[in-house]
Amino acid sequence: MSFGEIAAMAGGHAEARAIQVALKLGLFEALASGELDQESLAKAINADSRATGLLANALAGVGLVDKREGRFTLTESSRQYLLSEASEYLGGMILFDAALWDVWGRLEHSIRTGEPARAPDMFQSAPDDTARFIRAMDSLVRARGDARWVAENLDLRAVKSIADLGGGPGTYVAAMLKRWPHLHASIWDLPATLSVARAVLAEREPVVHDRIELASVNYLDDQLPQGADAIFMSNIIHSEAPETNAALMKKCFAALGPGGTLIVKDHIMNRELTSPPAGAVFALYLLLTTHGRDFSFDEVCWWMREAGFRDIEERALPSPPFTSSMVVAHKL
Repeated sequence: MSFGEIAAMAGGHAEARAIQVALKLGLFEALASGELDQESLAKAINADSRATGLLANALAGVGLVDKREGRFTLTESSRQYLLSEASEYLGGMILFDAALWDVWGRLEHSIRTGEPARAPDMFQSAPDDTARFIRAMDSLVRARGDARWVAENLDLRAVKSIADLGGGPGTYVAAMLKRWPHLHASIWDLPATLSVARAVLAEREPVVHDRIELASVNYLDDQLPQGADAIFMSNIIHSEAPETNAALMKKCFAALGPGGTLIVKDHIMNRELTSPPAGAVFALYLLLTTHGRDFSFDEVCWWMREAGFRDIEERALPSPPFTSSMVVAHKL
């Protein structure tokens, strides 16, 4: 690895913070209708002119803003990913990361103690936290295209009903319903999350949201509802301890009828837990906010087999742009 590569990683916080602050200030939205000079841009975001110029110059330097003859405009990428009305808006995820800025500052303490830097409540304790978290998950999946890829590459022609366990904003099942018109779906999640999901689906998925049932389910304490032909879980197991995940697989097995399918999508790691690299780095975020980590295929396969599932296979999503895999298992 070169000096430049190491230096870029070590200094990446500066670029990240510039983008986060620009979003919070509404800088990209201010440029949505046309070009502005430094003074006009500062006035639009209610900020200091000199400081706004420095921020906009930095964004121009990294390719998120164009600057010509002292006037700033959006790039094609900024319009695609950083305007709130864009279908592939990534800003929700970026603002979620911004809210965790101070949490990352306590990484050393978590490494020394092994304890999270914030209460591992899955952002359920305050409505603002819940909304930011759930909208971040929707934002990331839409921008990167995970839900669309999963819907197009899962064969659901024989599945009449699918439940998204811990389904958050319902981005995955909405994509599945658009791909498979015969399908009906449920989202099993906590009440605070379902409140946000209801709003997100009404805003983003008016065509299919009537085919989605929202059910209050706490998978830690409750038995799962019966009747779904398939259960889908995305980015759930990485938030929990191994023994919790083993118990959860047994609950899924009990909830599915004969021939039922379980699909677990996550960073599925190699045996050394070092690849994919994005999963190894993401495990530090999990240390800060949960009692979980990213798990290997061998670990996931063991839990599934112990629960009774068979015909277990890993299906890696293409990388780039994705960094995750699906583990598909069947109840015979």
